[in-house]
Amino acid sequence: MAEGAPRVGILGGGQLGWMMILEGRKLGISFGVLDPDPSAPAIRIADRAFSPREGSEFLSWSDVVTYEFENVDAGIAGEAEARGRLRPGLFPLLAKQDRIREKSILVELGIPTADFRVARSPEELAGMVRASGPLIVKATYGGYDGKGVRVLGDPEEVRSLAWGYPVLVEELVDVESEISVLVARSRGEEVIYPAAENHNADGILLYSIAPARGHAADVASGIALRLARAMDYVGVLAVEFLVSRDGRVLVNEFAPRVHNTGHWTLCGAATSQFENHLRAVLDLPLGSADLLRPTGIVNVLGISRDSLRVHDLLSIQGTRLWWYGKAEARPRRKMGHVCAVAGSEDELRGRIREILAALYGDASFPPFPTSSSPPGLGAASLGSEVSHDRSDAVA
Repeated sequence: MAEGAPRVGILGGGQLGWMMILEGRKLGISFGVLDPDPSAPAIRIADRAFSPREGSEFLSWSDVVTYEFENVDAGIAGEAEARGRLRPGLFPLLAKQDRIREKSILVELGIPTADFRVARSPEELAGMVRASGPLIVKATYGGYDGKGVRVLGDPEEVRSLAWGYPVLVEELVDVESEISVLVARSRGEEVIYPAAENHNADGILLYSIAPARGHAADVASGIALRLARAMDYVGVLAVEFLVSRDGRVLVNEFAPRVHNTGHWTLCGAATSQFENHLRAVLDLPLGSADLLRPTGIVNVLGISRDSLRVHDLLSIQGTRLWWYGKAEARPRRKMGHVCAVAGSEDELRGRIREILAALYGDASFPPFPTSSSPPGLGAASLGSEVSHDRSDAVA
């Protein structure tokens, strides 16, 4: 690595890269960002901005290359790996870009996941639905924030799918709860954050609370650590779990990057996920992942800065706002998040309710599950940014 401030190149310019840069400034790191959008959040605060046509210059400038989004250019990532600079490596990135490959890796490692099959044609998929009843169907490529996920209960619905084949077909798990675990791992150390319980609205993360309690959280933590070790992973790895009503703890998916369900670490952990990711990829000692206080985050979805009730939000005790600065507020787009800390878990849940009310009122998103909510649907069911919702979600 060159003398002076280390240079970290980030593939992707979204809010995850933006928060990585903000957390890395205190470590004296310089950042270059490669993204096609010159107005992307991370591009706006980077030391150097690179377009996709400047990939070679980006690689030459960077001491270490990392990624903040899985759907980045695998070619540039591969060149970085060939130069010994890509962290995490190419293996988890390629696995994440292909859902069938991701699932196959979990099976090869003996890690529990929902039962799945591969349908290679509309006719084969229709036959599976006819034989088994409702199934989860996922596009092999390009899924993110609920995109590319459907529940099909009628063979005739297969015609409405616009995706190419093959597709991943999963059992429809009777979900009791969803949780996620973050592991930070370097070449010589590893730390694991307390599990978070996650809740969604129609396929996109609405809020998370840390810590998640119970035996399932302990089981999930062990599985996440095992997966990180099996991939010889360097950086922050997020693993999302479905906890079924019959007691199974199943990996829904993993994300080889910092993650929305880990934003609580910015105000509730001794070291944020972003700082520990940077420490890991730069071979610096890892920071503590200890929980300081019960903490939660609520995503700000589809609300412009002009419409945001900032005064009301910041009037709630223990809250802080992160605004990503995106140019346009589209329906359900992640525009920012609100973090809350509290002295107890009950107090935290009350503050989360207040934040949800300030953002969305009573109608848009139920803050907590009700007896009328079907299992696996509504605000009770997100541990995964790709949920088991019954319709396509829009990011």
